[in-house]
Amino acid sequence: MNPLASNPLRSRADFARAAVQLWSPLKPHFSAGCARVTLSQTGTHFGPVASALEGFSRPLFGLAPLAAGGGDFADWDMFRTGYANGTDPDHPEYWGTPRANDQRLVEAAAISFGLLFAKEQLWDAQTPAAQANIAAWLKACLACQVPDNNWQFFHVLDSLALEHVGVDHDRTVREDCLQALESYYLDDGWYADGAVRRFDHYTPFAMHLYGLLYSKLAHGDDARRQRFRDRAATFAQEYQHWFDANGACIAYGRSMTYRFAMNAFWGALGFADVEALPWGQIRGLWERNMQWWGQRDVYDRDGVLSVGYLYPNLLVAENYASPCSPYWSMKSFLPLALAEDHPFWTAPPVEKQQATHQYAQPITGVIGYGNSDDRIMLTGCCEMRRSHKGGAEKYGKFAYSSAFGFSVDHDSDAFFANPFDNMLAFSRDGRSFTVRRDIDEAVIGDDWVFSQWSPEPGITVDTWLIARAPWHLRYHRITSKHRCLVTEGGFAIKREDDDPEHETAKNGIAKVQSEGQFSHVINGPTAPRQGVVRRAMPNSSLMYPRSFVPHLTGKIEVGETWLSAAVCAGINADKTEESALSIPDFPDVDTLLALRKSGRPVSGMTLREPDPLHMNRVLLEQIGFEALQPNEVSDEV
Repeated sequence: MNPLASNPLRSRADFARAAVQLWSPLKPHFSAGCARVTLSQTGTHFGPVASALEGFSRPLFGLAPLAAGGGDFADWDMFRTGYANGTDPDHPEYWGTPRANDQRLVEAAAISFGLLFAKEQLWDAQTPAAQANIAAWLKACLACQVPDNNWQFFHVLDSLALEHVGVDHDRTVREDCLQALESYYLDDGWYADGAVRRFDHYTPFAMHLYGLLYSKLAHGDDARRQRFRDRAATFAQEYQHWFDANGACIAYGRSMTYRFAMNAFWGALGFADVEALPWGQIRGLWERNMQWWGQRDVYDRDGVLSVGYLYPNLLVAENYASPCSPYWSMKSFLPLALAEDHPFWTAPPVEKQQATHQYAQPITGVIGYGNSDDRIMLTGCCEMRRSHKGGAEKYGKFAYSSAFGFSVDHDSDAFFANPFDNMLAFSRDGRSFTVRRDIDEAVIGDDWVFSQWSPEPGITVDTWLIARAPWHLRYHRITSKHRCLVTEGGFAIKREDDDPEHETAKNGIAKVQSEGQFSHVINGPTAPRQGVVRRAMPNSSLMYPRSFVPHLTGKIEVGETWLSAAVCAGINADKTEESALSIPDFPDVDTLLALRKSGRPVSGMTLREPDPLHMNRVLLEQIGFEALQPNEVSDEV
């Protein structure tokens, strides 16, 4: 049941109503003491109390701005009671004593956000004893160590909230965190999320959003506040091209279950009075994405936001995604704190501009291109080295899309069944497989990006990705000490039944059309491969429970092998002219080698977290294991 189904999401009043409509299905799930919300028994790496705290705290990202903007909400008494009971060590619904790197520290940011925007409702009406408990709990959070990443901003929000309600506390923690956050900034509006090579939605919906909050809510510190504003304005120039004209945004990276939080950056620009683009464009980008999500049934039977993306799907969720986690999406409602006469609300939404814009980002190793119906990123830098589910699929694919999302390969023994959309997979036994996970070199040009990677010891791959809208070209030079099967997928499209509208699978060609969408993969002038259309494993795609993926499947021998392909997809198969689908010319090998030499190094490559072997080096030393190097092959192989 979609609680927004009848809401047009156009006016400020519509969005005020939407914030309450999204919260209302949670109301029956509040505990007797109003400090916890329990939705189901599925687990996370943290305990059920912290998960229940998520359900209580995260809706405040929408409800508190509603209060700040003068909006009506009838159930503040529940939240007042929850604040009091959740921070009372003697109450059975106490949220617990925070510890280093604890999930409670994340939710403390939402609790602090509530105090910053709804002080009258959540603080002023509390008893002195309750105020003392709330302050003590937040100060205990502030004293805890947080990871070296966006979590540093949680302490900043805690400090701002304590300051806002007049509680004395150690402000050196805030300054230390701000100094750490400054060190994460790279250039062109991009932050690193600590010392990691992942440039994803955490830059807009975490780094910039919190920085813009600080720029508006902090006192003094004028130079830093202006830096946060300037960086956000710079980032907006690129981030606008992640959104297509329909309102969809490129699905990329982790935490996709936060859904419409991807548009929160645009609302934060409004809140901070940063006109990075004309107000009508900012409003349009925010509003269209909200409307796009408003038309999707991403809820459980009772209207509660589900874990997943375009449908409920635990298979794509990380180990920190609890049943309550999706309410991080409520960050999108920050503009409700603005008055009705603010230009964010008075400027008529402007349609998407520069729909065909193409760009190269030398920090993140991305080539962006596309059209009004789909924005696409070709990627050559990012990686996930921690054990988050689907790390390779969320960061290591060759292309990511606003229209087609991405899939997660959730069966480790399914070389012939996993989707492998926009990936090149290797297998020596026809069951297990390896794909691009870690990237060892990356350079970029105006319309291409190169990466060198090793899927396993004994195999090195040089990959060129070249934008030729609406197509992109792929070249792979593979140097292998093993004989392998290889398969390479295009974009995954929607499947209702087993039989698509059109399907072509023959030597060198794989094409499929279904539900008005199409996806093509055409072999280039290199080693031959067989076209195949896969009925991917169910629930592997973020976008659809069932999907088709066109593939080129072949083999490589020991030594050097070149593979190439042209890849294209679209959402309006019947309206796409054949002339627009003319396959672009493939460059020759000499041209590719010259491109690699002429390219700019991707500066984000200087960041890298340790690999799993180094993360577990103490255990490895205890058992006497020595890891193979990327191109080293043991005698037993």
